[in-house]
Amino acid sequence: MDRPGLSPLRIALLGDGQWAALSLHALRDGGYDLSGVVLRERPSDDSLAAAAGELELPLFRPRRSDGDGLAAWIGSSRPDLLVSVAFDQILRAPVRALARLGALNFHAGKLPFYRGRNVINWAIINGEEEIGVTGHWMDDGIDTGDIVLQRTLPIGWTDTYGDVLHRVTAAIPALVVDTVALVADGRGAGRSQRELPGTYCGGRGPGDEWFEWSATSEYLHNFIRGITRPGPGARTSLHGEEIIIWAAFFDRAWPRYLGNPGQVVGRSAEGVLVKTGDSTLLVTEVESEAGGRCVPAWPIGTRLDVDRHSVAPARFA
Repeated sequence: MDRPGLSPLRIALLGDGQWAALSLHALRDGGYDLSGVVLRERPSDDSLAAAAGELELPLFRPRRSDGDGLAAWIGSSRPDLLVSVAFDQILRAPVRALARLGALNFHAGKLPFYRGRNVINWAIINGEEEIGVTGHWMDDGIDTGDIVLQRTLPIGWTDTYGDVLHRVTAAIPALVVDTVALVADGRGAGRSQRELPGTYCGGRGPGDEWFEWSATSEYLHNFIRGITRPGPGARTSLHGEEIIIWAAFFDRAWPRYLGNPGQVVGRSAEGVLVKTGDSTLLVTEVESEAGGRCVPAWPIGTRLDVDRHSVAPARFA
């Protein structure tokens, strides 16, 4: 069903971080009337609050448990449309109904796949060659509402989490403005996800950084670049000491053969070649509490630990 819109719309933005801050400025530059900003209870940084201050917009930071307070604030600001960019709460139907046109969410995933959390990391870990950015109507599900506008961005073989995050951050504000423009023009009906197969990604947490050397080289290549800076970095250990692997490389043309997973089988100026479950992996940057960040130079024959449970929690950044 079409959702008729008026231009300029009165918009309340709910969100967090640089994505939301840049989107807020883009909406103001697009001539939209901004009624205010809702910030997450525990924001990742101060960029959205700073943007609201620069634009002299009312700022509200509700507790996650204070649904009534959020509803009251939205009701008093009388927006036509709610725009969610990296907001961490599901807006239920009574709250969405407080805006005349409903609520849009903006998601860094190629819906209906990659619903959920940490989807940039998961897309790289899964070896995807592209990632989607999607504007969709919110419903009571998680990233399941009708899709209004979707674009894709490339993921190269050596692209890291930081590379793709930068690409997504640059793309989100234009997606927000263009999606809102479709709604304002009465062309925001969207495409239903209900009949489409989809996937859901859970959030990543402490302990998920560890991997086993018996995995394939391609998986480890993707895993390491998928959680490198600004992520926590992939983890292994050597003689019981935790090691962060920040960078590594695998070429699909390298030979496959059986060996001892986790054993150093070659060295060069670039780093060390480590045996995996099916081939090898060139490890080029590591960090440890004792040695700091460096290009590894472990002797051939060195065995990196396979059992992560023998390693004490690290105390270094």
